[in-house]
Amino acid sequence: MSVYLFDMGGQPVAFRRTWSDPHVFDLEGHRIGCLPWEDNDVVDLDGRYLGTVVDDRLVRRNDWCERQCSRIPDDPGPAEPTGSPLTPHHFPNCFAYEDVLVHHHA
Repeated sequence: MSVYLFDMGGQPVAFRRTWSDPHVFDLEGHRIGCLPWEDNDVVDLDGRYLGTVVDDRLVRRNDWCERQCSRIPDDPGPAEPTGSPLTPHHFPNCFAYEDVLVHHHA
């Protein structure tokens, strides 16, 4: 089952195929970013900061500072989300984050 990522309000905005998957997809299955480092920061397809995975949320940190992403993992192609989103976990850290703007494909 896919690992769904939610915005601050608890709405699903993205997913990963598994918790260890380095790729992040929009809900239609288009890759929107990846986790190139051994942490929870996500970069967009141009290597710029997109957000951070915090528990089951994809949010932007208010204190983010730019760092160089030297290599984006190869595109695995489109992915099909499986299962349905579960109820999101409680997210008490709203003061430190903002929602990620996920662009949807037409």
